[in-house]
Amino acid sequence: MTEPIVFEHADVQLRVDRGVFELFQRRNVISPYRTPLAWVRVRAQARKRGMIMLHFSYAEDPGQPIYARLMSSVYSVATVEIPMADEPTYRAFFTDLAHLSNRPVA
Repeated sequence: MTEPIVFEHADVQLRVDRGVFELFQRRNVISPYRTPLAWVRVRAQARKRGMIMLHFSYAEDPGQPIYARLMSSVYSVATVEIPMADEPTYRAFFTDLAHLSNRPVA
């Protein structure tokens, strides 16, 4: 059995276990985001004061990039606000997940 892939940073934990992606936030333990890895869609939106909002939703097409910059408004199931300096760390994790699931990263 393959070990789960776990990414922990500050109050956020991202996990992939047996093809299921999960997002947990310490500040919002009531409603985690859980979906098959093939359906994960993350859009990064620059905010004021050096912050970035990560919007988690569902991919409409399996060929969509798993992670990309947000160019317009987006419906999100869950959001995580992170410092802009942490964005490359998150992007690297999603790049690894894209390779694992044969999905592109924009």
